[in-house]
Amino acid sequence: MQIISRAFGIYETNCYVVVLDNGEVIIDPGDGALEWIERVCKNPLAILCTHGHFDHIYDCDAIRARFGIKIYMPRSDAFMSLNDPFKLLEAKFSPNVLVDDKDEIELDGVKFCFHHFPGHTPGCSVITADGIMFSGDFIFKNSIGRYDFPFSDGELMKKSLKKVLEFQNYKIYPGHGAATTLDAERNSLIRWAQAI
Repeated sequence: MQIISRAFGIYETNCYVVVLDNGEVIIDPGDGALEWIERVCKNPLAILCTHGHFDHIYDCDAIRARFGIKIYMPRSDAFMSLNDPFKLLEAKFSPNVLVDDKDEIELDGVKFCFHHFPGHTPGCSVITADGIMFSGDFIFKNSIGRYDFPFSDGELMKKSLKKVLEFQNYKIYPGHGAATTLDAERNSLIRWAQAI
């Protein structure tokens, strides 16, 4: 498994491509990702979304149309692809598959599991595969996702932070900024949970 990434859009949202033996999995394709995806992918298999904010799903529909692949999105965030609370998503669309907590999708022999950590959004999730966590806007290096947006919830964020501290170590690829590990973030996450 190889992971390549590039940041897109005004918020420099990380889009990830997971290169497997027989194809690629695309995670959180933001504004302008399609052209890059066309260059780096030979056989796209699916689009996985950590949550429904526009900067993480902006090019989902264009990539789906180009390659004929499915979009997987947390069930509780699917409404954002049709009614963006920030009014910045140009192309409205419906995901193909709505996922719930602990749902697994096997792609080219690799299991991608969605874990629900609400707070930043109602359906905010991380996606794990082979010791790697794509954390979207839940966990960043030395920080966490905002919980003051429309449909955010600070109390749910606090519960989610406590829940993720029970997980084993993962290498974390966040929605913005540099990679980190869960072990490296544990003390920071405890402080954030206490501050909410």
